[in-house]
Order: sequence, then C-alpha cells, then structure tokens
Amino acid sequence: MLKSIVHLASLVGLVAVNSAAAQSGILVITSDFETGSIAHLPPGASVADTDILTIHSDAAARYYDGRVYVVNRLGQDNVLVLDVENLRSPVAQFSVGNGTNPQDIAFASPEKAYVSRYASASILVVDPRDGTALGEIDLSSFADADGIPEMVQMVVFGNRLYVACQRLDRDGSFEPVEPSLLIVIDMFTDTIVDMDGSREGVQGWELSATNPNSLALAGDELFVALTGSFGDETGGIEILNLADGTTRGIVVDEAALGGDLNWLELVSNVKGFAIVSDADFLNHVKPVDLARGIVGEPLAEHSRAFTPSLAVDGSRLIVPDRGLFTAPETAGLLIYDANTDTLLEGPIPVGLPPLHITVLGERRITAILEQTSASIPKQLSLLEPFPNPFNSEVTIRFALSEPIGDLRLVVYDSLGQEVRTLARAGMSSGHYQTSWDGRDNAGQTSGTGAYFVVLNAGDQQIQQKVMFAK
Repeated sequence: MLKSIVHLASLVGLVAVNSAAAQSGILVITSDFETGSIAHLPPGASVADTDILTIHSDAAARYYDGRVYVVNRLGQDNVLVLDVENLRSPVAQFSVGNGTNPQDIAFASPEKAYVSRYASASILVVDPRDGTALGEIDLSSFADADGIPEMVQMVVFGNRLYVACQRLDRDGSFEPVEPSLLIVIDMFTDTIVDMDGSREGVQGWELSATNPNSLALAGDELFVALTGSFGDETGGIEILNLADGTTRGIVVDEAALGGDLNWLELVSNVKGFAIVSDADFLNHVKPVDLARGIVGEPLAEHSRAFTPSLAVDGSRLIVPDRGLFTAPETAGLLIYDANTDTLLEGPIPVGLPPLHITVLGERRITAILEQTSASIPKQLSLLEPFPNPFNSEVTIRFALSEPIGDLRLVVYDSLGQEVRTLARAGMSSGHYQTSWDGRDNAGQTSGTGAYFVVLNAGDQQIQQKVMFAK
C-alpha cells in the first residue's frame, strides 16, 4: 500500500514536498511609492536577496520563457527585460509610449507580445526581445464617453488574447461605467473577435459586474475578480468558459466574501485565495471553495495591511504583506501551505515593502471538471487512468457518492514523494474528470517511471498506478 511507502520514505528522509526541487524562485517588486526595487527569493531559501536593481515605484512583472518583463507604469511607461540567471543586468528596455501607463504584458510567442495601456485606447503589439513596435489594436469603440477603455490584465488561451477593460469614467471620479468588458483578440490576425453576432458591429464579452481587477485561467475556464464600485458589494468571482463562450455568472459574491474583492489567485479551479478589503479598509486573505461557493476564515498571522497581489507556487501560497505603519517589521513575504492554509514561514524581509510577486517558472493550474450525469454514484471510485502508459497527458476520472469536505487528489512517485497536488478542496457528490501532464508542483517535467494517483476522501483512500514514458 502507498501509505506504507510514504511512511518508509519519511523515515529515511526522502519525502520532500517542500524542498527546493519542488519550488520555483520568486521575484518581488518592492516599493515605498517613491522608489522601487527588485528582490529575489531563491528556491528553498528563507532569506531573500534584496535591492538587486532599482526600478520604478509603480511596477508589475511577468515571467515568460526564461525572462522577466518588468512593466514600469505611469511616469516611466516602459518595459524592462531581465534574464532570470542575471537579474542585475537588464537585457533590454523599451518605451511603450509616454503617458500611456502600461499595466500588463502577454505573449503570443518569443517574438510577439501585447502590452495593455491604461491611459491609451490601443493595445501595443511588440517584439519583446527588443521592443520593436509591430502594430497597435484600436479599442476606442469599447470605451465609455471619455474615450479610454481602461485596459488592465490579459490572459492567453489558444490563439486568443483576452483583455479586461474596466471602463471607468475619468470625468466622474473614475466610477465604473456598465458594462465592463473582455475584449477578445485573434492573435493570428490581430483582429477583434465579435462576441455577440446578434448585435450590429463587433461586440466585447460583457461581464456580470464592473471593475475587473485580476484574471486567472484554469483549463478552459477564466476566473474574473470583479470589484464593482468600492463599498457597494456588487462584485464577486465570475467564471467564463472560453471553449464555448458561456458564463456561469458570479459564483461567489462580495457579500459572501465580506468586502471588496481586490484579487483572486487559484490553487486549482476548485480552490482559490481572495484579497478582500473590509469596511475599515483592512485587507484579509481568505480561502475560497469555488466548487461550493464557501468562503473560509482569513489567514492567520497576516497583518491586515494593504496586500496588492498573491501568487501560488506548487503547494505554496506567497502573500506580499506590506505591513503596518505602526509595526514595519510585519512587512515581508508570508509563505502558507496552499492546501491547509497554515503559515509555513515569514514575514521574510525583502527590503522595501513588497508590491507585486512573480513565480519564476511556468505553471499550469489543475482543472477538475464535473461530468454531467443524472445519477449519483453508489460508491467512491477512482477509475483506471487513460491512456496508460502516457507520454503527454493522462485523464483521471473519479466519483463521489457523497459530499467530501476535504478531498485530496495527489500524484506520488514510487518513493512516496509528492509530485503534484491535483486538488485539495471540498466537493459535492458527482462524477469528475481531470488530467495530469507529467509535471511536478514547480512545473518541471517528471522522469519516466511509475507513479501513483491517490484519492483521499474522508477516511477512505483509493489509488491507481500510471506509467509516464517521456
């Protein structure tokens, strides 16, 4: 039995779920809003390298293909390109237009990227290697009366780019104008996709509430965090199916969250973490059961200070806690177990207070899909994975005869070491399907060999053996 394998491995020191091999490096944008810098937390480390490079005081970063792209926002309006092997010496730096206030960068390929610009009506298309302009995509037809659509975060799915547009009234205290939109762009032709053929002209995808602030992709579902107007509790988490163009609407609203939703980060499509600002402007990081719409208690040891973003790296949740003015020692990175919500370490000082964090590695978010069925399973089951052996992706199906408050679906190697957590969340009874692509929690491809898929549901455990052949 696998239980005995895991126990034996732990006795000889082989279990390494939280080891450096299961972690990626973390790049941290730090800022006191007058100046900015970069810090780096290496894999497995508890001490960060700080003040690596001076940057703008308002910046964000993206990782892609071995490089970090620092988006310096309003006041500098450029993108700084860094190699992950040498963060101190920029590879390139290029302007995206004076006063355009860039927000995000998304990649079609190593030779083509898109820059969303908050104070412009067009997306800039560039060669990210050196910033050569390849064109612009006009979004002015999607703006409100002030002519600016306020484009923010973007995600890539297949050959399409999805751009969140807040549509804020610059002549009316930046209040959101209904509806906020996702603009969908065909990256082969750089043309806008019409999302509503029943109406004249080219339409965007209307969101269920206003003011999108973050996007998270799991499988073919896009999770959109919507704030609405601050304090009105009209926002929440909306789930869009990018494969068929449908929406599940808001699955968790701000009333359930207990305040304004400022960020959402996914562990899987059934569990996430939300940053929520309450009526006293205190920030809370709360686990969210996305399968059942249940919001958990705020994470312990968090200072409740301004927390601008989150990141998940394998089984770790990284929280950039900016700390209290009255207790600056509370500023730093907090590292939690993303499955159990318990604090592992921190705060880890990063120089200036942390602002934005980027995982230095590719990450695919596990998607657990409920299969339509009129029948309730008679018993707990984990079916034979297929294809088996596999060399790219294996499908895993299981069934729950009753709701499970803490379901765990984990891949182990033959030594009992955890390789990949596919799910840990509460789930209703029903038939489910997911897949494993052979990668570990850090996004690295596993070696050829035998692995065990283990389903833990309450006091029951079932396992299936799979063979991975690269």
